Amino acid sequence: MVANLTPEILLLQSKSRDPITVYINSPGGFPRSAEKILALLNLSDQDQAAPCWIITAVTLQAASAAADLLASGDYSIAFPSSTILHHGVRRFDTTPSTLESTSLLSEYLRLSNDAYAMQLAQKIENRFTFRFFSVRDEFAALRASEPDTEMSDLDCFVRIIREKLSKDAKQIWDKAIARNRRYVDLINSATEKSAQISETQTPLQFQSVLIKAIVDFEIKESEAKDFRFGGMRRLVDDFYLLDEALSSNAGKRLEKWCKSFGKLVLSKEQEHEIDLITEEEARQERLVEIGRPILQPMIAFFIALCHALQEGENELTAIDAYWLGLVDEVVGEDLWTIRLMEEFEPDPPEEAPRSGDTDPQAADAR
Repeated sequence: MVANLTPEILLLQSKSRDPITVYINSPGGFPRSAEKILALLNLSDQDQAAPCWIITAVTLQAASAAADLLASGDYSIAFPSSTILHHGVRRFDTTPSTLESTSLLSEYLRLSNDAYAMQLAQKIENRFTFRFFSVRDEFAALRASEPDTEMSDLDCFVRIIREKLSKDAKQIWDKAIARNRRYVDLINSATEKSAQISETQTPLQFQSVLIKAIVDFEIKESEAKDFRFGGMRRLVDDFYLLDEALSSNAGKRLEKWCKSFGKLVLSKEQEHEIDLITEEEARQERLVEIGRPILQPMIAFFIALCHALQEGENELTAIDAYWLGLVDEVVGEDLWTIRLMEEFEPDPPEEAPRSGDTDPQAADAR
């Protein structure tokens, strides 16, 4: 397929730098093949022009590597009856298994799943944030319906989106909720050691502090629930969870979200405060400072969702894919999209009645 598509892609790029639409109907295949196709689509030219805008569209099915290719488009479209399947990394091996080989394979698969989850996060974060802000107007009504419950923005978002998903997609969403809850518990435990973390000088010192925080958390949880420590497997899993949540990548993503979308979550008073700051760098710093506690829970949940999509077999409808941020648009569905915002044109002003026209019905007839 790569060999067949290469001349077609190069021909399109040589003709113009117009958008290229990639129609997908595939049960999947090798991730490397999808990556090669994507690399070809994103080529520049001999004049160092910007890559062509890539529109990906699934007609019937996009599974496995094809689902990754679908998510990689600058703008991604699904047809109403199409299905999208995300799952973890697979490895087929005919050689006999040993304790050493299975241990290495387990570590390889875990690292690969983590890597693909973070790659997916990079591809869909703009779509996911758009979903958050597209339903934010519904938060007030949800809070009003449950006045006795304190609900954060993340609580509202999780509840509202969950009701829009199919039964299968709700299971993925619930996995993300559970994973995110553990993120929060582990981060709170690590926060108690924030002084030690700030004093670390090397990655090894940083990791040792994380391990101590996890052990303290496990001991407290075991004592509270009266069961024994979960073992080294749990310790390893929690270490990767906490390292992931506190990594520099998560910090950079949070800072980017604050600068790009921070003003959308501010109160009127906070927005006025930001506008009064004349120096751009100081304004951006204050925006990050105010937006961080609001958007940080969203970042953690978003990362948890990307990891949940790498667990098991996750077959989604087109509508599910839209609400999870995997596609931008479902053809023919009344769903708010960035395209509608970009293509919106206000109605022309009504023609003023000419002098002497007093009959409204006559004006309507014109």
